[in-house]
Amino acid sequence: MRIDVPWGTGTTPVEVETHRVAGVLGAKVEKAEDPEGILRETLARPGADFKDFLARAASPLLVVVNDGTRPTPTAKVLAVLRADLEDWLEVPGHELSFAIATGTHRAALPAEVDHIFGAELAARHAVRIFSHDAKDKERLVRIGRTARGTEIWVNRLLADARSVVVINSVEPHYFAGYTGGRKSLFPGLAGYETVWANHQLSMEPGSELLMLAGNPVHEDLEESLAIGIAGKDLYSIQLVLDKDHQVGFAAAGDLEDTFRQAVAVADRQFVLDIDRRYEVVVAVAPHPMDCNFYQTNKAIQSGALAVKDGGVLIVASECPFGLGENQTLFDMLAAAASPAQALERAGLEEYKLGMQQATRIAIMLQRAEIWVVSSLRDEDVRAMFMTPLADLQSAVEAALAKQGDGAQVLFLTEASITVPRVRGPHGDPAV
Repeated sequence: MRIDVPWGTGTTPVEVETHRVAGVLGAKVEKAEDPEGILRETLARPGADFKDFLARAASPLLVVVNDGTRPTPTAKVLAVLRADLEDWLEVPGHELSFAIATGTHRAALPAEVDHIFGAELAARHAVRIFSHDAKDKERLVRIGRTARGTEIWVNRLLADARSVVVINSVEPHYFAGYTGGRKSLFPGLAGYETVWANHQLSMEPGSELLMLAGNPVHEDLEESLAIGIAGKDLYSIQLVLDKDHQVGFAAAGDLEDTFRQAVAVADRQFVLDIDRRYEVVVAVAPHPMDCNFYQTNKAIQSGALAVKDGGVLIVASECPFGLGENQTLFDMLAAAASPAQALERAGLEEYKLGMQQATRIAIMLQRAEIWVVSSLRDEDVRAMFMTPLADLQSAVEAALAKQGDGAQVLFLTEASITVPRVRGPHGDPAV
């Protein structure tokens, strides 16, 4: 049986005997017949009409978009909004800016800006496009503090804006419950200290995939959002993507309501019921979520839910940008003599961004092996107590041989955004 596994912007083939393939699972979504039509219809709905929003939108207006590590088809959305935005901009005194919500990621490269906005829009509005820098204190403003003690610092563009448009897409997230919604602004446009304090909550109970109620990270973000947008007119566009990362579902209007709608759709599309945990699992980080190992962690967390104790999790991710700008995951594991020691040290050290990744992977390494097919240096992979493999074909063959004749392999072709869930004894999802 031939399986074409996503790799970079293409695929790589893997041949496996049919009876040894437990399944090839991706998001439960088809290609949308008319992505632009879905979006246009949503933007024109009564009560959520984008033209009505612009008619009342006070200046300055800020449009907030995802960075290049997200699959959100921002350029396609902006192509639909552009004429109305430019008409609004022609009114004397109106000021418009675009903010790339990088969170603590690096600034967008020129090619990424072209991809995010579309080359023509990026060129015409170049002076209005800004990448957020979480560490640039001259561009940050303190606006309050949450009940959990998070000091809220935000980009001055958001603090000064009177009207805001947020464009985001929603998928499961390994400690915030789901991406999208409030994450455009917090942590998207937050200061480093704010992100640090919020993400520290990921070490607490409740910070899990698919969980919102009782999730301390999510609840802290919601409170930060309420403070951050107080007095502003906000228009939200929340998307759930189809199999080609185009608009499959769209909700527009109030941020809380649009996020709730998108979460319900995302839950149906991205949660994958499986019969059991398997001896070998291939967890794929599809482009652009394969950009570095920091982002690849999302695929590891998902794949861990499907691999049995003593099994092998094979991570397939090109990682063209290496380990990533945040190397806490690597540093914590590489500095320890074993995964157990890494966990022990994590309990004694002050929290660092990325510590939640290291601890979750260390826990997983104590019950299963992680093999990595990537462009990372072999010595870096081994330093994290993982096994580097040259190609996916040889990795699958070796893992099946190691696990024995009855072993099967499960392919999760979009592990960064899907969540495998073992069915209960009567076919219902296990609790």
